[in-house]
Amino acid sequence: METPTPTPGQEPKPSYEMEWTTISYRTISVYGFVLLVLIGFVAYLIAPHFFREKAKHLVAALTSGLGNATAASDSSSSIRQAHFVNLDGDVRVRKAQSQLFDSADYSVELERGDFVKTGSDGVARIVFTDGTNYVLKPDSLIAVEESREDPVTKATKVSVQVTAGVVDLSTGKFDVAGSTSQVSFENATATLSEDTRASVRNDPNKNLHEMTLNQGEADLHRGKESVRLGQYDDVSFKTGEPGLTQSKVIAPPELVEPKNMALTVSKDPKSADFTFSWNPVAGAVAYHLQVSPSAMFANLVADKKMTGRTSADVSGLEEGTYYWVVSSIDAQGTESQPSSPNRFNLVQEVAASNKVFLVITRIVQHGRVVEVVGRTEPGSTVIINNEQVFSLAADGTFRHFTSPLPKTGENQITITAQNRQGNTNSIHKSIIIE
Repeated sequence: METPTPTPGQEPKPSYEMEWTTISYRTISVYGFVLLVLIGFVAYLIAPHFFREKAKHLVAALTSGLGNATAASDSSSSIRQAHFVNLDGDVRVRKAQSQLFDSADYSVELERGDFVKTGSDGVARIVFTDGTNYVLKPDSLIAVEESREDPVTKATKVSVQVTAGVVDLSTGKFDVAGSTSQVSFENATATLSEDTRASVRNDPNKNLHEMTLNQGEADLHRGKESVRLGQYDDVSFKTGEPGLTQSKVIAPPELVEPKNMALTVSKDPKSADFTFSWNPVAGAVAYHLQVSPSAMFANLVADKKMTGRTSADVSGLEEGTYYWVVSSIDAQGTESQPSSPNRFNLVQEVAASNKVFLVITRIVQHGRVVEVVGRTEPGSTVIINNEQVFSLAADGTFRHFTSPLPKTGENQITITAQNRQGNTNSIHKSIIIE
């Protein structure tokens, strides 16, 4: 058979070839995974703290369905976070999963393994949910070792390591038998009873390790040695040397006026004289009064020593929040630890017609801590028991959690609002702690 000859001038018909590339679902999955990793890495660089928190919640969700053994292990104790209730100056936090110290704020919850340190101008007050308070003075460093609650017995366990600096601490009522609160410094550990106040000083550079009890009881252990501490007992030791040195210290006075968390109203605060008074102390020949607008007493508006007197007048105070303490001085010139500070708020009296709008919409008790929700004029300042409210919205609504109330029975809460013109309004509420 002959092949047809193309007609002259006629072009051959074009032909097409198609090539196929097969992409499997497995390949798509690999590329998708790589893309997610890259997105996650960029997110971590932009916001490492947010990424860590989200990752922690994701891991918790993924592992929540593991076997009964893991669930039983996790249920042996539950975390009870601590939080800041007072911050002043340079205060930083290093979370357990981080290598860096970040600035502290009121939203940070402290857990096991977290570190808190204060700078030369920093002070911080931390409250655990069992009522234990820690006040870090400047240049201090602590670590949270335990903060847990037994899910069955509801007994709490709080433990803090004072690595350096000066820390004042106090325990509340242990509502459940078996609850414990411990503080460690250097190679010593003290187990504190309820309603105990103490001061710990730990200076590794000077080899000074000391604890003073102002109230309550504590058992301190160091190696094979142990001592029982009572009110106004002091114990100290040096690293590398055996033995514990125990002695009595003179007591600080009990403050009388102005009362703690009091609201003082004056027509002309700056020209008025305010009287500070306290109870006498056996063995004291003089007293040392200090008044400051700062909780760490960095700048003083009054610094007086009085021989034989248990009161002093102070003038020139402007409106604001003040803290005051008094120390006792014995015949040898030895000065006691300062008393627990009293805080009071000084405001100028205004006509009733100029009162600031202030309403309390809800009060909820959480044990000894009270949640206060209300509303005031936009732009106003709100103070509850001399603690400034920072959770204040643009429309004037606010929410605040108080520090643990000090006693069983009736407690007073004072809510004060002050607008930009200086006008004020106060509401007093009674809270019963059973």
